[in-house]
Amino acid sequence: MSPLRDDFLIRQAQAIAAILARVMGLRLEGDLEHARAGLEEAYGMLLGAQSGLIRRVDSATVVKLIGSSEKTLAFASLLAEEAEQEPDEGRKTMLRARAAELKTLVESKEPR
Repeated sequence: MSPLRDDFLIRQAQAIAAILARVMGLRLEGDLEHARAGLEEAYGMLLGAQSGLIRRVDSATVVKLIGSSEKTLAFASLLAEEAEQEPDEGRKTMLRARAAELKTLVESKEPR
């Protein structure tokens, strides 16, 4: 990757991390409405116009569509937070599993 692209991805990851920290704080304070709104903001910032599509396709396709490991891991973190906000146990389990699967796919693509 070019240094300019690396810099952009780092700044984007920092912005997403800041939003995610705020969202988690809101959830822990019991402000679920604002936590959910912040989560949607983070999804939009990370995924742009493809947000709806990426959230509906299988994990292997997500990795291909997103392209970068950093962005895929950020998406997995957002899914994990969405799971924490989800009242339905079945959907919560599915979101957690999907986040874990994405992390595994990234790690298998780029072993450390």
